[in-house]
Amino acid sequence: MERLAATGDDGNPMSADLMWGFDEIGFNNLSGGATKVIGRTGKKQQYQQRGANREMTTVLVAICADGTTIPPALIFKGKGYSVTWNQNDPVNSMVGYSKKGWTDNEIGLEYAKHFERMTREKAKGRYRCLSVDSHASHVSRIFLQFCREHKIHVPCYVAHGTHIYQGLDVVCFSPLKTAFGQERDKHMRETGEQIKKDTFAMIYGRAHLRTMTPDLIKTAFRKTGLWPVDRNVVTEDMMAPSKATSTQVYTPAEPSTPVR
Repeated sequence: MERLAATGDDGNPMSADLMWGFDEIGFNNLSGGATKVIGRTGKKQQYQQRGANREMTTVLVAICADGTTIPPALIFKGKGYSVTWNQNDPVNSMVGYSKKGWTDNEIGLEYAKHFERMTREKAKGRYRCLSVDSHASHVSRIFLQFCREHKIHVPCYVAHGTHIYQGLDVVCFSPLKTAFGQERDKHMRETGEQIKKDTFAMIYGRAHLRTMTPDLIKTAFRKTGLWPVDRNVVTEDMMAPSKATSTQVYTPAEPSTPVR
């Protein structure tokens, strides 16, 4: 990354507005975690009734080191596209679908085209850098070839290291999921309706706007050492293998008398 930052723009230094990070996150009806509510005394946990739908929707998010972002991409589970999926969307998301609601090589290529189109004006003919993980759809031949043809560098995070290097994982996705849960619950209280495909873009878009602030995005790059590039941010201890915390196997106690 140091060499890329110093010479990546055709021999010239890269600037913050050219450095991007990209990742995906899944949402369903349970996403969002616990929230504080007023309930009966003596009861530590209160439970909220939610729909039985556990269908996963994948969201592809890209952030820039200058604190900006581009419209996300929403991948729904389905066999066809519906024009109602992106109605009332405050962030004008790119919308697609797949059999299981996950990304694949074809969707990865379409997202590369989306990224290029959304960042072209800012780049002004300069090289861009889009850091990705090693998911197959992010490093497929067609994805990398398209990026190469459009002056987009694609460095890949170290395997099993996204919890350290990926700013979206480290900083952004946790508050994003919390905000999504709050917006979903607010929608249910106000309308009495569970979240569905026709309302997902609206609910997610509100959470996205609340969460993806310039300060949070810049913090994501700074805490992972990607911008400004700082190799000292990631220490040897952070990359050390996990330590064994138990070396004994516990099995159920044998009964004192034979069981027949």
